[in-house]
Amino acid sequence: MAKEANTPIYKTLISDLKKQIDDGHYKKGDLLPSENELCKTYNTTRPTVRQALSELIRLGYIVRHHGKGSIVSEPKSGLGILSIKGSTAGVGKKNLRTQILAKTQKTTWPADFPYELSAIQSEAGCLYLARLRHVNGLPTLYEETYITDIDLPRFTMHNLEKHSLFETLNKYHKVEIKEGEQKIWAVSADKNLAELLAVKTGKPILHMKRSMQTNRPHLTIYSFLYCNTEEYFIQDYF
Repeated sequence: MAKEANTPIYKTLISDLKKQIDDGHYKKGDLLPSENELCKTYNTTRPTVRQALSELIRLGYIVRHHGKGSIVSEPKSGLGILSIKGSTAGVGKKNLRTQILAKTQKTTWPADFPYELSAIQSEAGCLYLARLRHVNGLPTLYEETYITDIDLPRFTMHNLEKHSLFETLNKYHKVEIKEGEQKIWAVSADKNLAELLAVKTGKPILHMKRSMQTNRPHLTIYSFLYCNTEEYFIQDYF
């Protein structure tokens, strides 16, 4: 048990039990320690333990059987891509491989761009790139990104296969994400998406459009993301 400062006990309990299940310490069909045992181990109360167990049920890690206790199921893994910190932060670098499908290039905004642009943005043009993210070897996230091309010298030279886009913007250009808006719904995979994400044509795919404001006036990051949730669910904490 490794509790970070200011981390609620129920979140520590969730994290610890998830890790033990993911690492194989507890396998499918195994019983977790009883509520009383967890209360003693974490020096906490039953409501706190039950809060953690309820979250593990929601995430698909365990099922509860009256008279038996908490039994490990066969969970999917969660992707924290709802965060505006970016996919690398939401997935974890060690599980994520980025494939660049379209290298960063200076271009004009698409004629049918779905967001309203200011006159300054329209005149500046944009930087465009497309990436396919493999999670644990599976093609999972396809993302097209448009960045207002304002005071980003030599940005096309950055290697975004090896480094996070947001970390690169911050480290080399002092650009920080301040706030964002995202819209999420399901779409049917067309032939191109089906090939990219290795699914059947017509399969439901999660689609996200996001607009992220930065500390630079008019420098906005727009992201259009498609996610195959067959092996993963989307999660975040708030």
